[in-house]
Amino acid sequence: MPGPSPYILSRCFSQLINRKVTFVQTTQTLDGKIRQVYGIYDLSPIESAVVVKADLHLLGSIAGALVGLPDPVVKEHLKVSPLEELLRDAVSEVFNIASAAVSAEGRAVFKKFVTEPILIDGVAGKVFKEPFHRSYFSVSVEDYSGGRFSVFSPFVPTKLV
Repeated sequence: MPGPSPYILSRCFSQLINRKVTFVQTTQTLDGKIRQVYGIYDLSPIESAVVVKADLHLLGSIAGALVGLPDPVVKEHLKVSPLEELLRDAVSEVFNIASAAVSAEGRAVFKKFVTEPILIDGVAGKVFKEPFHRSYFSVSVEDYSGGRFSVFSPFVPTKLV
């Protein structure tokens, strides 16, 4: 299964928030102390899952831009744990819209997001721990903080004609 395209991801997020968002393919990096958020998608018709892992401040930036919060205000909101309803709902919407761009094969349907990897269970947990394909991106967002965005995908068999 080919990974998601940086061009398609950039276009999807740029259109969503009406700002330039740039995804650049990169290599895996350590998380360090940066808080992460994990989007879990059901993948049909193969009955599997896709997991997106992103820096919380990146998703917060995109979600904040979506609801009209400036970057300094987003940073203040992200200090609160758990996330306040406004940003939590906006992050869910960002993940939901991203479902069109996170899978090159099949149909990804956003299920939920979590802030701890231990909460990724079932098929999604297996895909996250042992993905067939990994895609890593460095992301910049016009007038907002950028960050890292990773997609973990299962094996998707090629249809025989």
